[in-house]
Amino acid sequence: MTTDEIGLAGARTALGQEQPRLEAELGAARHRVSAFLGATVDADGGVRRPCASRTLESALLLVLLRGRGTHAEQVSRLADYLAAPEAQVTGFESALAQAVLHGRTIDTDVVGDELLADFDHFSVTRKRLLFDVHLAVAGAVPFDLSMLHPARTAATEGGDNSVSWVELIMLSVRVLVAHGLGRAWEISYAEQHRLLTLLGSSRAPVWEDYPIAHLLALLAVEHFAPEHPLVDSGVTALLASCNPDGGVPSVSDLHVFTTACTGLALARAKAEPALLRRLCDYLVRQQLPDGGWTFGEHMRHTDVDSTSYAAACLATVDPVRHRTTLERAAAYFRGMAGSDGGFPTYMRGDPSEVGMTGGVLSALPWREFAPAGLPEDAARWLIDAQQSDGTFERSWSLSEANTIWRAMWALHSLPESTRTALHRRITAANAASLRFLARAQNRDGGWGHRPGDPSDVTSTCYSLLALSAMGRRPHRDPIVRAGVAHLLSRQDRDGTFTAPPDQVAPRPLLFDAPVFTDIWVLLALTSCDTDWNW
Repeated sequence: MTTDEIGLAGARTALGQEQPRLEAELGAARHRVSAFLGATVDADGGVRRPCASRTLESALLLVLLRGRGTHAEQVSRLADYLAAPEAQVTGFESALAQAVLHGRTIDTDVVGDELLADFDHFSVTRKRLLFDVHLAVAGAVPFDLSMLHPARTAATEGGDNSVSWVELIMLSVRVLVAHGLGRAWEISYAEQHRLLTLLGSSRAPVWEDYPIAHLLALLAVEHFAPEHPLVDSGVTALLASCNPDGGVPSVSDLHVFTTACTGLALARAKAEPALLRRLCDYLVRQQLPDGGWTFGEHMRHTDVDSTSYAAACLATVDPVRHRTTLERAAAYFRGMAGSDGGFPTYMRGDPSEVGMTGGVLSALPWREFAPAGLPEDAARWLIDAQQSDGTFERSWSLSEANTIWRAMWALHSLPESTRTALHRRITAANAASLRFLARAQNRDGGWGHRPGDPSDVTSTCYSLLALSAMGRRPHRDPIVRAGVAHLLSRQDRDGTFTAPPDQVAPRPLLFDAPVFTDIWVLLALTSCDTDWNW
């Protein structure tokens, strides 16, 4: 036997010893995470876990309360939250906190140089204006005449925009900029009336479960109708949404989206049928007349992302029992499809996005629900959106692996006829993404948001989910095996996992919903174990 043959035999022996141990550890970890997530399901089937507090919303609520001279105790608690180092991690956060706490201004462009430095999205002009206004309202920068024309244009374009928070936000921005520049006379009575009408239109206590939109509207209304009942009720709702640390969450209610994702993870982990039925019954009740789902309870505007996860959960648990609900979801998807074959997040006609298109293709057994051409058109768009290095746009996540996962799941969820027609292109897309993930894997076996970043649990999960879609399994793939071992090493003593936030909303601001880490872990551990063959 040659030296190489001896070495290979030794490696096989070591692998044979390692595999049963890794299998046992994976099973135990999966059981503990599944039990934790199962315990988060309420009696009515909903999963109601909070989002973490965020500096932006907390700073603007502090400005609002100080301006009104009310709620001294809450003012103190907000100030304590903003003074903590965790609330001042980025330059943008520090500028907001230092301005509202100490009246300090900045002379650097934290928006252009930090927040939007790598932001390539159709909303970039609007986001530039919006973040500048946030800083100006907090007192970190002065209101500037350069804000005036974009504010007028954006507000005018808002009109009957069916994404109602865009109209509310941009109309609020127009009012804030006009007053900030001493040009209050430019705001018409009709605009004031429209802003109040929009502000009163929400069914949720916090306006569409979106604190920053509610805050901007209240700050704007304070300039022309400070005694209006909507201001008092809005302040009460925002204070009620505050977290125990005194800060304001980035999203006040993410319950529908969280339930859908939790249900999908538990369904793939083969949780108790009674638990899955409870989750699904909740989701069926939350479906809106257009066939879609919102991200929070009592909201009006559906979105493709929430609808994809909800439909995927129902289709995984029992597509026969939920056929009528899934047919309505399929009709919603057909109505949202773009002319290019892809899918946007909120409105038909907006640019298509990889995460949304991948989610739609992964959600349903399309051979039953799709009109001719839809899966193939969407798949072609998805493949065309892949970049030369195997990645896709990052969209709603900071992690490169997020959209790789969603694209790979989609391409391997296609009807057999579509997979056959696109076999060569799907194979090439797989190979490109596999090369990227192999290069991006860190020495410790995990992945970070981008190549060279420290490993984190969430990015490692996304990477493993992408690899699982490609058919890679720990027993025969050292990349997956190392990734699984790294993931297992990051489990906390209580069986849960923690990770830095990677989700962004409004893009590109980070928000943190801690329960998602355990959801992605359960999905990854379950997917890696599919068809396990030691």
